[in-house]
Amino acid sequence: MTDHEAVTASSPHATEAAAVAAALGVQPELGLTASEAARRLAEAGANRLAPRKVPSPWRMATEAATQPFILLLLGSGALALLLGEVRDGLLVMIGLVPIVAADVVTEYRAERALEALHAASAPQARVRRDGVARDIPAAELVPGDVVLLRTGDVVPADLRLLEADALLLDRSALTGESLPEPGSAAPDAAGAPLADRRSQAYAGTCVVGGHGLGVAVATGSATEIGKIAGSLAVTERRRSPLQRELDRLVRILLIAALALIAVTIGLGFSRGNPAGANLLAGISAAIAAIPEEPPILLAVILGLGAYRLLRRGVLVRRLNAQETLGAVDLIITDKTGTLTENRISLARLVTPNGPIEGASATSRLGEALRAEDDAWRIASGAQPGSFARAIGQALDKPPQLDSEQLLESAAPTDAQPYSRTRTAEEELALGAPEAVLGLVAGATDAWHAKVAAETAEGGRLLLLARRPAAGVWEARAILVFDDRLRPEVRDAMRVASEAGIQTVVVTGDHPHTATAVARAAGLESDHVVTGTELEAWDDERLAAELPRLRVVARAVPDQKLRIVRAARVAGRTVAVTGDGVNDAPALHSADVAVAMGSGTQVAREAADLVLGDDSFATLMEGLREGRRMVENVRKGLVFLVSTHVALLGFILLATLVGYGQPLLPLQILWLELFIDLATSVAFEREAEEPGAMQRPPRPRDEPLLTAGLLVRIAFAGSFTAAAALAAMQWHPGAADHVRWLAYSALVMGQLVRAYANRSLSQSVFRLERNGFLVIACLVAVAIQVAIPYLGPVASAFRASPLDLEEWVIVAAIALVPAIIADLIRRRRQLWVA
Repeated sequence: MTDHEAVTASSPHATEAAAVAAALGVQPELGLTASEAARRLAEAGANRLAPRKVPSPWRMATEAATQPFILLLLGSGALALLLGEVRDGLLVMIGLVPIVAADVVTEYRAERALEALHAASAPQARVRRDGVARDIPAAELVPGDVVLLRTGDVVPADLRLLEADALLLDRSALTGESLPEPGSAAPDAAGAPLADRRSQAYAGTCVVGGHGLGVAVATGSATEIGKIAGSLAVTERRRSPLQRELDRLVRILLIAALALIAVTIGLGFSRGNPAGANLLAGISAAIAAIPEEPPILLAVILGLGAYRLLRRGVLVRRLNAQETLGAVDLIITDKTGTLTENRISLARLVTPNGPIEGASATSRLGEALRAEDDAWRIASGAQPGSFARAIGQALDKPPQLDSEQLLESAAPTDAQPYSRTRTAEEELALGAPEAVLGLVAGATDAWHAKVAAETAEGGRLLLLARRPAAGVWEARAILVFDDRLRPEVRDAMRVASEAGIQTVVVTGDHPHTATAVARAAGLESDHVVTGTELEAWDDERLAAELPRLRVVARAVPDQKLRIVRAARVAGRTVAVTGDGVNDAPALHSADVAVAMGSGTQVAREAADLVLGDDSFATLMEGLREGRRMVENVRKGLVFLVSTHVALLGFILLATLVGYGQPLLPLQILWLELFIDLATSVAFEREAEEPGAMQRPPRPRDEPLLTAGLLVRIAFAGSFTAAAALAAMQWHPGAADHVRWLAYSALVMGQLVRAYANRSLSQSVFRLERNGFLVIACLVAVAIQVAIPYLGPVASAFRASPLDLEEWVIVAAIALVPAIIADLIRRRRQLWVA
């Protein structure tokens, strides 16, 4: 191992800067020589993330199209074409297109997440080589390079700071800390977590103030951002609940198809039919057993659901994520921007004697603004810092400061953590309370006690002190800043709690700040876990603590990811919010990855959903919509499966009693592909059922169609099949007429079933009206009634008009199951019509 590799592998943040430079074989005042830099570049490789072999779109499409459910439906469509059912076969294959396309887009987005991590590296770096400062491509940076940092720079590699002159680093994308933090050349404690390391500047973070000098200790994949890319590359998503449900449905239907083939072929041979005819009859029965509509139903509900969410400010990047929302029982959320407004504002001015208000507050705020070094440069076009901006916003009319009056000023530094300005009339200081109180002669215990009390409340504090010309320092006020809670978050947290969803706030902020925000949001905040504490837990302790976890402060990226993985091992369905580079691994490992619209490109590319307004409340609206969509998919599947049970049951029973052709192909096509499809798609319009957000999430491993529900579906479909067969058997008339009578009973039974199964547990008379479904059913009834009177159409369907008595029989067969189901549901029991 080389010296610079040893430094990289150890703890440069806890080592003296000079020792780090010496171990890396570089003199900071000269930098590396060109020849040495070239040698190290050949040894360490380019300063960029390791290139990956990206699968081609063709390979993505092939993998998506070879899933079991897709293959089964594809085979069914091909067999339908071979048997002459051209329209049926084409519809099956067309219905596969959105399913395959959604899978391809999902994988493509995952690849884009890694590409965004590459783009997060700085394209240029200013280094010192051969004693001369020069700009080079960031990809040519090597361990040991001395890098110059200026305001506005993106840090090109992980650096150990050698010098820091009022250096401020925005590390929010990596640590989650909402405010810029100072850099320091002094070493940190050996055990300091990444969020507390001031002696290092990390690749991908930004310099927002001052300037500095650092030596590169890690480049490329060895940087913190490189490690994130590596973890993102090997993480795999598991299949969504509905994908698993459709896989299960395929297995059930495959067994049913094989059984039908055996029965049909066996009956054919027992009656002396030719072997070829028996085989074709068996294959036809198997194709009928596989519902072609579920992929179309799923595509329509998820597609229109994505449009609904977009109107609410949620961009859906992966369609299947919507139905996963319905099963989410754990949300791991950031604090800054998601729960809060991500805007530092002045909350209050206080002294040991109480709050300062009115004209006194205005006077103190004027002094505080004059104490800010950067406030004096606003007139010349400089941008104010976050504190100067907040103070200015708190004043109705911020004073225009004349830089000609400023005699001396100093920005905050590690040695002097406060801003200090001097004019002919006064000298002012504003900054870290304990440091500023050190200027005040005989500072009383009351000021120290007040600072301690305000710190415990979680606010960010600055203390203002003033010294008039030829006077002494006097403490003037404590300025309390906060990042205000979004007004809608508290109600959203209540909804989450009522819905059985646990919320865990994971933030890089100070424990006091995290506690204050959690308390304001309505979360339990008596026990706040820090990242350091969590790091000391083994996996068993973390699993035991997870149900009670509410707030994790001073967390680092690996800890957020570890919580997600622990939750997945525990069988939880996890949604994770994030906006920074540091969030990408946790986002990619979650069941539902939610990025902030204002966040980094890396986070957005790794996400399934993007919140336009960054708000936790908007996420809860998405969860509500997800539950509605999943329930509507379940209703649609119940309807479609019951349709096939009724149809296949009728065909099987009629075949058993001796009918050679119980239904015509055109009749089956009309029933399956028009009536069923139109009415099942109408389920997308179903409103949320009363009390949907007062029930716990559906367990991740619980199927949409449980065994009990399948039994009820089989019972409902079998009743319609048996009743239709009885009508055909015992009603007098020509063969074509009684077949039309039975077929009309099947059609009307399905239309009534569609409306009656709008809820499986409540009376339909207690639900909001679904106008689209009503219209679809009425149109289908009108067409069914009109077919016998439409000449060529009637001939094709072999249809004849039904008299009043026959319509009464049809109505009875259709309505009896719905009436029974409604009576049972009024007793709060689940039933299928």
